[in-house]
Amino acid sequence: MSMQTLPQSVDHIQEEKMSVQQESGLDTCLKFVIDPQTIGLLESEFTQEVLTLKASHIMPVPNKPSCILGILSRRRRVYWAIDLAMLLGLQPLDQNIGLYEVILTSAQQLSLALIVPKILGVVHIPNGSFEQNISLVPNTLRPYLKGYISEKGGFSYLLKAENIVQSTILHS
Repeated sequence: MSMQTLPQSVDHIQEEKMSVQQESGLDTCLKFVIDPQTIGLLESEFTQEVLTLKASHIMPVPNKPSCILGILSRRRRVYWAIDLAMLLGLQPLDQNIGLYEVILTSAQQLSLALIVPKILGVVHIPNGSFEQNISLVPNTLRPYLKGYISEKGGFSYLLKAENIVQSTILHS
């Protein structure tokens, strides 16, 4: 089985987050591409692990919503593999890609494997810099959004991990 974990472990991210927050009032987030026009952020406290795996390692499951790609097994746990862009009502993943970028996330004792096109790395964002006015945000993103920041002519959306794992689309 060919799985790769990014060099920075989640434990290291958690330790780094705590020390950076204490020193300078920064939030540590995982930054990733959701679709070609959308950048996402997820607070590091909800990120268990980030890895790359072959698309063939996801076992399809019939009669599930189309955003559920199937299941995957990691460290004796089974995760629902979710096309995050499709769940959020955005442009779905390209079906012809051979490798998936995976964010194993956990919130309120629920876990998911969020499949995204590209993981950009860990970023530190000053506390309080997220915009809360979501009137300009696409309607499909609003239930999953905690805030956003404007950067270099675009937006990065801070997602609510709790709302993603509890999405009614996934539990129907």
